[in-house]
Amino acid sequence: MDNTKKELFDLFEIEKMDPLKGEELLNRMSKIIFQSVLVRVLPTLTEEQQAKYDEIIENGKEEDLFLFLRDNVQDFDEIIKEEANILKKELTNN
Repeated sequence: MDNTKKELFDLFEIEKMDPLKGEELLNRMSKIIFQSVLVRVLPTLTEEQQAKYDEIIENGKEEDLFLFLRDNVQDFDEIIKEEANILKKELTNN
């Protein structure tokens, strides 16, 4: 997930912000984007994958969930980029 955060850091030009505020903003945006990604990818999971997802939600860590989705969702990284770009457009009204 660190590479994904780096891409968001670059996309939203967070380096221009105060480091503490930039990190806080990056964390908030990461959560918003991840929620959008979940809404988009959860319907594509098989029953077996859905059961594993539920197990991770109950017992795992966020990083485990991220790795599971990366391994089980086609074009997962591309979906993250698309959702990040959608958020950027919404925030900048473009």
